[in-house]
Amino acid sequence: MLSRLIALFTGGMKAYKVQDLKRTARYGITAKNFKELLKKGAEKLKIPEDEVTIVLEDDGSVVDSDAFLKTLPTQTVFVFLRNGEQWKGAGALIHDALQKLLNCTRKSQLAEQIREFMEDDDSPSKIHVMSSYLEMLGTDIKSEQRYENEDWFEGINKKYKTKSDLMKNSAQTRIRSYHTTAKDQIEKEAKGHTKELLLDLLEELTEELKANDFHGHYFDRTAPAEKRLCDREGWFRCQGAFDVDKCELLHTINPYASRGYRQLFGLWNLDHIIEKSREVIPTLIEAAKQKPKYKDINWKYVYNLLFTASNLKLVQIACHKKSAREGTLKWQDFCR
Repeated sequence: MLSRLIALFTGGMKAYKVQDLKRTARYGITAKNFKELLKKGAEKLKIPEDEVTIVLEDDGSVVDSDAFLKTLPTQTVFVFLRNGEQWKGAGALIHDALQKLLNCTRKSQLAEQIREFMEDDDSPSKIHVMSSYLEMLGTDIKSEQRYENEDWFEGINKKYKTKSDLMKNSAQTRIRSYHTTAKDQIEKEAKGHTKELLLDLLEELTEELKANDFHGHYFDRTAPAEKRLCDREGWFRCQGAFDVDKCELLHTINPYASRGYRQLFGLWNLDHIIEKSREVIPTLIEAAKQKPKYKDINWKYVYNLLFTASNLKLVQIACHKKSAREGTLKWQDFCR
């Protein structure tokens, strides 16, 4: 309610921070849309607007639209890049810096080593990155219950009592959306007996989803290690685009750490390697049309393609590729 009132009285303005690549300058500004962010930030940093690319300090994601900007929380930090400049994101720089630190098990020791490292380093950008890491050490990652960290739950329904409950629901919501969009596409593109057959198949998939609790364990740090996509503290690593083995930019995030990181995690895609709408569903429809009468559609195969980690990768938005991919499925693959 408070955030809505603030938005009402400020005309939709949000407070942000802007900086250049080397962090020689950093300013606070307010903006109600992308155009205003670009104009005000460029003025403050004295960079011509037509030479600017705006990226998130956290992970290097390009910000270029009102739609994207609206998803970002207040006080988000943007890096304004000139032509030819690159920002890989805090994750890559933190990883590089930490390679120079000694191994230790206590946070206080790690923090002290980071401070010493910062004193010996004259790189403004690296100093800022390490400062951000110290800030992360100060967040409340380990708290789990709502009463322990009310700020993390701001704006969230009171029925959620733990962080893991909400993150579990977040994963379930994404999986349910895949089922819904698959059903919508089948109802739109399939006809007659083919449609009936596939809608019946979706009912089987629904029962299997229920049995697997709609795969809420993907984002639940309390789930067994072999089922979750994070470690036991809630750290997620980008798995890279569909056509690579790993994320070269070392994107990481812990949505359990703070409300801001929880909101940013909403920008990470649980991406289908073999595309759902362009390949899986069209080929499935073709299989239902062409299959011999003595064969059935292999519902487990369809289930794995749509809902399991065998065909899903967690991808930070900067690594997500929207380009069309080569077809790899044949309708015969769906028959048994």
